[in-house]
Amino acid sequence: MNLALWTALRGLRVRAGALVITVLAVALATATALTVPLVTRQVERGAQDAAQVFDLLIAAPGSATQALTSSLFYLDAPTGNLSERLYEELRDAPGTRRAVPLGLGDNYLGFPIVGTNAAFFDQRLKPKDPPYFQVAQGQIFTAEHQIVAGARVAREGGLKLGSTFKGAHGLEQHEEEGEGGEEHGHDHHDEAYTVVGILAPTGGPVDRALLTPIETVWEVHGQDTPATRQVTAVLYAADQLAGIYVTAQRINAGKEAMAVFPGQVFAGARDVLAQGQAAYAGLSLLVLGIAALTVWLGVHSATVDRQKTVALLRALGAGRMTVFGLVLGETLITVTLGVVLGLALAVVLSGLGGTLLGNRLGFTLAPPQLTWALAVRALALIPLGLLAALPPAVAAARVSPLRHL
Repeated sequence: MNLALWTALRGLRVRAGALVITVLAVALATATALTVPLVTRQVERGAQDAAQVFDLLIAAPGSATQALTSSLFYLDAPTGNLSERLYEELRDAPGTRRAVPLGLGDNYLGFPIVGTNAAFFDQRLKPKDPPYFQVAQGQIFTAEHQIVAGARVAREGGLKLGSTFKGAHGLEQHEEEGEGGEEHGHDHHDEAYTVVGILAPTGGPVDRALLTPIETVWEVHGQDTPATRQVTAVLYAADQLAGIYVTAQRINAGKEAMAVFPGQVFAGARDVLAQGQAAYAGLSLLVLGIAALTVWLGVHSATVDRQKTVALLRALGAGRMTVFGLVLGETLITVTLGVVLGLALAVVLSGLGGTLLGNRLGFTLAPPQLTWALAVRALALIPLGLLAALPPAVAAARVSPLRHL
């Protein structure tokens, strides 16, 4: 180990307090610059994964985003209802591979009760793939008021095969509803549901859904005749790609419903997020600049402490470039430690944030992926820190050894 490097490491050890403060400042700046973009990308991937089992969403006219968040993620109120007739037309139309009705309106402990049919369990990522939703225990429903519970609601609601409960009207749990679903108000339906199946975890919003025959929804809401029966939305898949666009054009040409392409909604949301990320990127640069200023202050404040060491090195024959390299070497070690710690901290924070946000949104987010494009933001702090250290390094190199010996 050469003299300059040994001296740099020893100097950092002597100034351990200042080193820790500078490293933490760099680490926090790095984590601040990366955490939000990492979480945002987790949400994008998780949302797209949750929507890839169907081609088209047919819902009542209104906001496409609201239709998607209500019928796919169960996070919003539906835009309205569709007639059973429209659903049957979609189901029986030539070229239809699958038309899955959804009926919303009730909940149990805040988890949505979703009316549908057996076709729901036949949804696939690709035609030749196995069904996306697999029953881990029991079977799919075969009669009204039977429930196939998602993995999360079964776990958090304490539901097992044979468990019974009463649903409450509305999409959210009411304050008067006690633990265990005890009825303290008058918004509960009289007939109990029975759990006959529990789904394997998917990481998607269906993990927190309670699936029951669509006929159950019609019965509990008094929709006894075909003229009164309604569905909230239809998940549509066609045999051919052209059939998807033909169906979408036909639906959007009318006034009763709208056809929503999930990819287009996600693209629009991504554009909005991109604008926010651009502003955040500017803020990140400011934070990284402050970190570079902290590095400069740390190097500058150490100059006084380093003067006798520099004078001794010069007296022992070290040249100006050696002293110059000593200062830059200390800075390089400090900033690199801070950046590495910041990268690790960003991954940990985004993982925790993604878990909390995923629980809130109702689907599991994939682990954060630290791409080179994001890492470069943090790695740019290394040359920025070295640039900030140039003036103190030049000043140290120009110090005469006679002044301090």
